[in-house]
Amino acid sequence: MMRAGESEPAALATLAALAAGAQQPCSLAVGRVQRCDEDHAGLTVEIDGRALPAQVAVGCLVRPIEDDRVLVVDGPAGAFVLSVLERTGPNYATLALPGHGNLAIEGETLSLTARQRLALKGERLDLQAKALNLIAEKTTWLSKAVTTIAERWRISAKSHETSADILTEKSLNRIAIVDQIDTLRAETRSVKITGVASETAQSKVIAVADDLRMDGKRITMG
Repeated sequence: MMRAGESEPAALATLAALAAGAQQPCSLAVGRVQRCDEDHAGLTVEIDGRALPAQVAVGCLVRPIEDDRVLVVDGPAGAFVLSVLERTGPNYATLALPGHGNLAIEGETLSLTARQRLALKGERLDLQAKALNLIAEKTTWLSKAVTTIAERWRISAKSHETSADILTEKSLNRIAIVDQIDTLRAETRSVKITGVASETAQSKVIAVADDLRMDGKRITMG
């Protein structure tokens, strides 16, 4: 691999010296990728007009694509692409192990910065942390099922809207505090209380269009 500040000829000379010190001879050359296998583990490199089958070295994390200019080492074990030197095609790169192997990145602090868009895709996405902060001007969740399990769930918003075909709430105890106005609009409402129902107000008005009916063994008013 090329050291920081080292030119391409100097890097070739360094790798050539290492190859010369090996027990069996190896040769270094610069070639151009002609074809890549489906798993991107093997490819065909053109060197001085001849096609050479080669494998992608584990240390070559930038996945080669067709028409890339690459550094190749050829020895008794076969030819290996060590690194991608130049890309004349699209201005992008994929970091991956040959043959779609697993890749892990570890560090005290990791930072991913995207100027326009950051995409995370996978069959399953796991996020684990002691604290998770998500800051966005707009957030959209699209899912067939969402399950949340928490000891305490708190929502604070200037405006909170919930829209659903069926809305079900179940709890051992429920406390609703409305400081100003509480409005309920429904076509039909049914309330069933198995215990005691108590309602206290400074004044209350009941208005019906047709009938008002009160049933009970004892009705006390006043």
